[in-house]
Amino acid sequence: MKIRNYIASLILAIAPFIVTETSYSQILFTDNFDLNTAGNYTVNQDPDADILFTYDYSTVGIPSAPNSIGGTTLGVRFRANLDATTGAQAINISPTGGSFTGNYRMRFDVWINANGPFPAGGAGSTQFGTAGVGTLGTSVQKSSVPADGAWFAVDGEGQSGIDYRAYRAASLEGPTSIAYAATDSGAINRRSADNPYYHTAFPGGQQAPAAQQAAFPASADPANNQEGALKAGTVGFGWRQVEITKVGNDVTWTIDGLTIATLTGATLAGNNIFVGHWDVFASTTANPAMNFSIVDNWRVDVIPEPSTWLLGILGVTAVFCLRRRK
Repeated sequence: MKIRNYIASLILAIAPFIVTETSYSQILFTDNFDLNTAGNYTVNQDPDADILFTYDYSTVGIPSAPNSIGGTTLGVRFRANLDATTGAQAINISPTGGSFTGNYRMRFDVWINANGPFPAGGAGSTQFGTAGVGTLGTSVQKSSVPADGAWFAVDGEGQSGIDYRAYRAASLEGPTSIAYAATDSGAINRRSADNPYYHTAFPGGQQAPAAQQAAFPASADPANNQEGALKAGTVGFGWRQVEITKVGNDVTWTIDGLTIATLTGATLAGNNIFVGHWDVFASTTANPAMNFSIVDNWRVDVIPEPSTWLLGILGVTAVFCLRRRK
């Protein structure tokens, strides 16, 4: 009976502090892109890049994003290096006048599409989805000034050699940086999709949606089609849930719950956020219709203060001690 009493007391003490996400999270920002909210954003872009709000991604065979309600299939689409060799092109959006301070968590669903055939991809297939925090919200985010804040980039088909990238402003964290959660695996560095660290979460084998394969079959063009499958360690051709948390000046990036990188003591130029798309190479894509990234269900909410959890622990300890004395 004493054990039961102790357990009951512990449960009663803990219950007020085991709360659902909606009960403790203050939502700072949210957009499911089901309506055309283009007027709410500042678009920063290079000349050979474009954006399309309320893009119906079901038209290219992509299913509803995991955090969409009611099976909606509208999001914002980004593309870069469409038809001119004009260098590395990027595009990104920030909420106009956005100001996010304190500790918070930014989350969104992302789909990265690429032109095939696979696993290697076709000409110009390697492009990146990007996102970050602590920006002024006025710069094109790529590896050149005036990029700012703490931000991250990942490609879809793992053919860059540096497939997972963490940036402090315009500076890429190097191949031996401890910012990355992965470690080197022999000659395979921690930023490569070939690193086994990424293979459990992203085992590979993803294929372009059936509608894309039907529209661009190998039988019609062996060099430019949507057939084949991606290798292990890649995030393309699937909805991924990206989370970026800011605690103080430490910024952590995860994809589908896997920690990719943490930038400690990051220099945050401003209080805004961004999502976007970037082609790090100068080459144009062989099939602009198939090379893009989509963002859906963008949200920012407050991370509860640690003091709340400390009070909970103290409460549990006090109840336990009192029961022990009886």
